[in-house]
Amino acid sequence: MTATHAIAVWLLVMVRAGGLILTMPAFSGNQVPRQLKIALGLMLATLAAPLLPPVELKVDSIWWLVQVVFVEVTAGVVLGFICRFTFFALDVTGTLIANELGLTMATILNPGSNAAAPVTSTLLYWLGIVTFFGLNIHHWVIAFFIRTYSVLPMGMAHGSEDLMRNILAHTGYILSAGIQVAVPVMAVAFIVTWVFSMLGRAVPQVNVFSESMPVRVMAGLMVFAFSMRFIGDHTANFMRRIPDDFVRIAQILGDTTPRP
Repeated sequence: MTATHAIAVWLLVMVRAGGLILTMPAFSGNQVPRQLKIALGLMLATLAAPLLPPVELKVDSIWWLVQVVFVEVTAGVVLGFICRFTFFALDVTGTLIANELGLTMATILNPGSNAAAPVTSTLLYWLGIVTFFGLNIHHWVIAFFIRTYSVLPMGMAHGSEDLMRNILAHTGYILSAGIQVAVPVMAVAFIVTWVFSMLGRAVPQVNVFSESMPVRVMAGLMVFAFSMRFIGDHTANFMRRIPDDFVRIAQILGDTTPRP
């Protein structure tokens, strides 16, 4: 391998790594300085390039190089986007809980979306970040990033019907997972509303709306606090699926998925 070839391979690895970091959880937000993102991309490319299988590059023209760079960036962005689905599910969970408890007006900056979000969504985002690093998922992502080159060679990524079907399946899982995790709080809010509605029919003089809201918020927050262990376990289970989904999407992009 000549020095020129090695540098070209390293640059293309850095391009895919840059696309990954642009959409990867915890690193893609505005709270991470651009200099740090660039440094992470350089470091990841430096670590991964020597470990790759032999790569053959036939540079025909500048246009070919531009195409390969675009394909590599897109592949990295898609792979990083797959890592964010669990955080999307946590955001849905936080939004559902806030809607049930009337906390939608209590917003704070969510670093994951770089926008104002309910307090519950931001809290669950930080729970996801702690779980992400606590389970060393970032280490697995780096290891599987190197592995993707065996199933997704440079410049060979392309869209397909299978890719769209897989992404749509993950999108559906976001809503179902968010509802599953938010069910305890939703159930308590429903029970409190039902009890006060019965009380309102029995005692019409009671202002059901003003009296039920504090009780619903207090009961919902208590259940939310008690169910944090349950939410943490579910989040950990979702996080552990990230490396496998990572390689699965790489196989689909490279059209190397095992056929039945």
